[in-house]
Amino acid sequence: MVLTGEGVSGLGDELKAGGEFGLCFQAQNRRLGACSGVAGRSLLRLNSIPLQPSRPMTQRLSTEAFLRPETYDPLRNPVDDATTLIPDAYTAPEFHKLEQEQVFAQGWVAVGCTSEFTEPGDVKLRRVGGHSILMVRDKSGTLRAFHNVCRHRGTQLITEDGKHLRIRCRYHGWTYGLDGRCQSAPFFEKSRNSDTTPSFCKEDFALFPVALEVWGFVIFVNLSDSPQPLSEWLGDLPERLAGHPLEQFEVNAQKDYEVNANHKLCAENFMEYYHLPTVHPELAEVSRVEDHHRWQGPGAYTGMVTRPVSRDRNSVWMNLPEAPGLSEEHRDASYHIWIFPNVAITLLPNHAFCLINEPLAAKQTCEHTYLLTPAGSQETEPYQEWFEGLAEFWNMVNLQDVGIIEQVHAGLEHPVFTGGRMCFRFEEPLHRYQNWIADRMLGLDRIPPGD
Repeated sequence: MVLTGEGVSGLGDELKAGGEFGLCFQAQNRRLGACSGVAGRSLLRLNSIPLQPSRPMTQRLSTEAFLRPETYDPLRNPVDDATTLIPDAYTAPEFHKLEQEQVFAQGWVAVGCTSEFTEPGDVKLRRVGGHSILMVRDKSGTLRAFHNVCRHRGTQLITEDGKHLRIRCRYHGWTYGLDGRCQSAPFFEKSRNSDTTPSFCKEDFALFPVALEVWGFVIFVNLSDSPQPLSEWLGDLPERLAGHPLEQFEVNAQKDYEVNANHKLCAENFMEYYHLPTVHPELAEVSRVEDHHRWQGPGAYTGMVTRPVSRDRNSVWMNLPEAPGLSEEHRDASYHIWIFPNVAITLLPNHAFCLINEPLAAKQTCEHTYLLTPAGSQETEPYQEWFEGLAEFWNMVNLQDVGIIEQVHAGLEHPVFTGGRMCFRFEEPLHRYQNWIADRMLGLDRIPPGD
């Protein structure tokens, strides 16, 4: 195998020949569907030899060390000389707990797609920074987000996604409009002692709001008290993709995957294409390694571009009609973007694949995935057949990723591994991302610069 400036030479051939990268794995018996908080199970095979389950390991560093700059010193070196993020960042429950506070509760987090909320009263739940958040489209068509607690005694209001004309607490019947205003607090006014108790005004007890903004088809929320504009978080990304009608893309398929691994491993796997020939031989035929190039400016994201989109014009990627009005630049490119901390977007001329990570525990992640197409493309006569083939292809790719990600997490639990190295050609985005995580853990609010 030879690594060159032009790409990887011989990597795919070595895989087919069963060389040093000849990993063969399958994910079997995996339950797919809504993530329930109980991790799914998978059987992984490595050269047909069953893997032994890893023993639970203890935390290596003190919890206090996770908030000290020197902990991340080896990561701060240039990518060619840097050591990867500490294993505890992936395996330690205490790191996960701090990360929810320092990363997910202090910045913009993706929670869903706009076309999931087609009508007033559509409600969905997500956990953000360890807290239950509800999103709803109100009667005026506005998307809103609230903390999922009643203002009376703190009862959780909604327990599952659904449709609601109003939001009513099952405990004492306090009722809220879809805009969050308190509409009813039964018996409260009549039962107070007017001589000793101040007046009660239900208008003062609206649901606690959460900042919500939309970019393209992705919904973001921010739990911090003084959130920066989403535009600052995204940097130059909206300008780079201004020619794509992202707001017109609609969800046509949605699937959740339960992953027995840390959410950052899901993110890092998306950011690099080093593993394409070994893990995704089918994808590598459609999207060649040598056609990938780094594509990122200032902003809380990493990006790659593949040009041309595919050498195989008859692939499942290319069948659907493309979005109208694309420039020649966008018609011949696919973009692979990870917006920190938790959303991936693969954008092609004719469809988009979106993956939103919901961290549930240090070793448990729910991947919410969406397959979107431009509005109106469904009217094409053979659309359904083409779309089903595309959905099957993406499911295959994601199951391949889930299997290897879980295998990586199992390896990180081994005490002999204390950190690895990164390759500039393929893994500079990981270096960018891991340093951003380190910044947030230390309370540093820095937007990564462009290449």
